[in-house]
Amino acid sequence: MELLSTPHSIEVNNITCDSFRISWSMENSDLERVTHYFIDLNKKENKNSNKFKHRDVPTKLVAKAVPLPMTVRGHWFLSPRTEYSVAVQTAVKQSDGEYLVSGWSETVEFCTGGEA
Repeated sequence: MELLSTPHSIEVNNITCDSFRISWSMENSDLERVTHYFIDLNKKENKNSNKFKHRDVPTKLVAKAVPLPMTVRGHWFLSPRTEYSVAVQTAVKQSDGEYLVSGWSETVEFCTGGEA
């Protein structure tokens, strides 16, 4: 099977305290083939914090392919006024259940808003 192109031109907008919209560009030949998106979301460490806390675990989200932009919501993994980095990968689920995946996109940083 033909390889997938790497997503590019990542855009994050409509950011709230617990959601954001994300979109990216990919080759036209991939648009009809892609079945899933993998989203790698990482909380940036606060170097000035001296409070003890467990190390934040990166969040890997898997979503069925939908028209872009797509909204990511999740108060259980997004915190208000917090900096994050995000990258995306596209995938095609094959008949054997395995995934053919693209390379990871560039990483984009954003900060969530305050609580409403």
